[in-house]
Amino acid sequence: MPLEPSAERIVDQAAAYASPALIAVRDRLLVALAFASGIYESICFLSFGKVFTAFQTGNIVFLGLGIAGTRPPDGPDTVRVIISLVAFAVGAMAAVRILQAFDGDDEVEDHEVFQVWPRRVSIALGVGLIVQVVFLAVWMASSLTSDVENVLVALSAFAMGVQMNSIRFLRVPGVSTTAATATFISLATGIATWSHKAPAARRLTGVVVSMAVGAAVGDWMLNHAHPYAPLLPALVIGVVIAIATMALRQEPAQLPTRAR
Repeated sequence: MPLEPSAERIVDQAAAYASPALIAVRDRLLVALAFASGIYESICFLSFGKVFTAFQTGNIVFLGLGIAGTRPPDGPDTVRVIISLVAFAVGAMAAVRILQAFDGDDEVEDHEVFQVWPRRVSIALGVGLIVQVVFLAVWMASSLTSDVENVLVALSAFAMGVQMNSIRFLRVPGVSTTAATATFISLATGIATWSHKAPAARRLTGVVVSMAVGAAVGDWMLNHAHPYAPLLPALVIGVVIAIATMALRQEPAQLPTRAR
């Protein structure tokens, strides 16, 4: 059977209702979030015993190894892996509740207003940013004992879970700003089938590359500006929220009246 048509052409509703300029801004913000996630993941992986706080697939593998009684050399403690998994899930659930709580913000009278970046997404990201600021404060104020590291892992994983579900709400095909597997396979599939349009190819490539660059920057920060390593990604996320609030608050189109 032939491969299905590219999801890029089917699911990216924003491209059908918003101007190319707004879509370009949205895509750059997604790339910036992936960059910030790469920094956070690098910091946590290198500082807290090689545990992930965003890439939970790796933690699930580590958990399985721990259950089997095998711990990779210098690999994460099983308890810390569980802390990350649970905190990430709690963050993802918190994002859902935040998005639901502000559901009415996307409606005007009887019409559903289509927005490239709904305000509730920025609100959810703002909650995640508050947690990341707490992460920064604890990082700078405390010596990294085992208990403090567990707290930092939980804070980072919670914030990454919030970001994961907040960005999923935008329904941008193939894009995840906290783990690049889905993005990478979407990019590869589009290349194989020649189905990517230029904006999609740039977006997917940008997310993958920026996450790798972010990891490299995180490593550099740990080696050259250790106390301030988590400051840069927090600033990036703050800028993303500010730009989204100012530049993407337009209401480019109204969808048909909801059926009653």
